[in-house]
Amino acid sequence: MEANPTPHKAAYPEPLDAIVLAGTDSNPRRMIQGQNKAFLEIGGRPLVREVVEALLKAASIGDVYVVGPRERLDQALGDFSEHVTRVQQRGKMLANAWAAIHASEAREQERTGAKDPHRPLLVISSDIPLITPEAVDDFVARCAAEDAGFDGGYAMLCGVADESSLKDYYPADGKPGIVRPYVNFRDSRQRLANIYVGRPRLLTNQTLLQAGFDHRKMVKLKNVLAIAWTFLRQAGSWQAAWLSLRMQITLMASRRGGWLYRKLREGNSARRVERVCSKVLGGPIRIVVTPYGGLSLDADNEDDFRVLSERYEDWIGMPPADGVPELR
Repeated sequence: MEANPTPHKAAYPEPLDAIVLAGTDSNPRRMIQGQNKAFLEIGGRPLVREVVEALLKAASIGDVYVVGPRERLDQALGDFSEHVTRVQQRGKMLANAWAAIHASEAREQERTGAKDPHRPLLVISSDIPLITPEAVDDFVARCAAEDAGFDGGYAMLCGVADESSLKDYYPADGKPGIVRPYVNFRDSRQRLANIYVGRPRLLTNQTLLQAGFDHRKMVKLKNVLAIAWTFLRQAGSWQAAWLSLRMQITLMASRRGGWLYRKLREGNSARRVERVCSKVLGGPIRIVVTPYGGLSLDADNEDDFRVLSERYEDWIGMPPADGVPELR
């Protein structure tokens, strides 16, 4: 496995606006302890505040737009500067994201007199307690390096965390930890992180993007089948449906190992995933590996939140992994 030891030096010409998604009050299945995960507290501080503070300290980030239940956001973030805009949630994740994107675009138009569909934005979830400014700056720099080599820039650069950056968060020495399933590529094992850089107006299939967010935790077979069925009605549908099912079969085979797992995994190319996703989403997609595994550890359920709360002091500021794999 080749490694990329770089924290890349490339950067965008200007700091990026950040979109923080904090709107889950209307979906009881996504709540923990009966409430929106953004307002769970670790060390007496809401998770959304941890995320916003890290973004404000990151050199690569300019203004921050937080979308969620406005009154609760006002309580949690009301003392922040003019660089933080609180946006009322609209419904599902994609509608909420667009509400914040529109707010960012409106301010940009006031400033420059024009809207630029190629202007990149950072999009991130609000429930990542282990986020740091260094992790954000590193990810944005890696995205800028990828964009520099692609004419017009990617529509979406999707953050993933390699297994090597997550092993330090496993249970060890009698202390609890977090172990989650991986996507098994031929040359590495990755987990979706909760951070993206994108140009949303370059993605033409917004309906499918929402479906992907709805079923992104593809551990249960019913979620895989649901997104596969959605794919079947789109351009490039059969490729996408088969790829989704193949990844799930590989995950199930990984529990036993053996020849079937090795055979399936050898055919799982990250670049193939990018090509298929680009076709069905209607815009070029790139996978970007972050060496900061904490970006993939959101408060996904009650158990994970309990472990994150207990291990927060041990894990916050965890150094990055030594290099990341070169995806093929």
